[in-house]
Amino acid sequence: FVFGQESFNLAEVNSLDRLFALPYSKSLDTAGTISAVVSFLSPAVLLAIPVEDYWKIGLSYGETMLLAYGAKELTKHFVDRKRPYMYFDGAPKNKIEEGDWDDSFVSGHTTLSFAAATFTTLVFCQYFPDSPWKIPIIATSFTLAAATAGLRIASGNHFITDVLAGAGLGSVIGFLVPWINSFWLKPSFSRNYTGTISPMGFSFCINF
Repeated sequence: FVFGQESFNLAEVNSLDRLFALPYSKSLDTAGTISAVVSFLSPAVLLAIPVEDYWKIGLSYGETMLLAYGAKELTKHFVDRKRPYMYFDGAPKNKIEEGDWDDSFVSGHTTLSFAAATFTTLVFCQYFPDSPWKIPIIATSFTLAAATAGLRIASGNHFITDVLAGAGLGSVIGFLVPWINSFWLKPSFSRNYTGTISPMGFSFCINF
């Protein structure tokens, strides 16, 4: 692919990334964005926690997303890497004009999705360690994150190492922020709260 005065040759890319490099697909790009948005909403299952703890979880999740966003933006600033679609014909002109074409590393969608999945997993397990819904919720959260990562590769936006790095970065942040906050943002169980999640939704038992 020729861009301006530059000629991009896929043979110059490492063998692992070259194996999974694909041309741009607008439909898969859109699907990846939708998957990422749904993944960001995975902490909604935490609405089953005591109402008085909503602000704690909201604050912690906000910190997680801000840190994940900042980390991926900082990485993109210092690492210039051409996106896979730049090595194929049919590269999206709008993305090239926006200057997004050399921000491949790391995958922001993947970083944020895995941060959300890890956050949801850790906090849910803290509040409901014996819940029968623990495994399904963990599996769903990470399936959404993995689907986002896969779609970012399939759409030609990222190399596989971009999404692997994003998954690792997001997972670390998604774990560290709520874990650190747990030392001072203690769960409120002052009213002998017990909460369970049933197939029909959330159910609660509060003993005064």
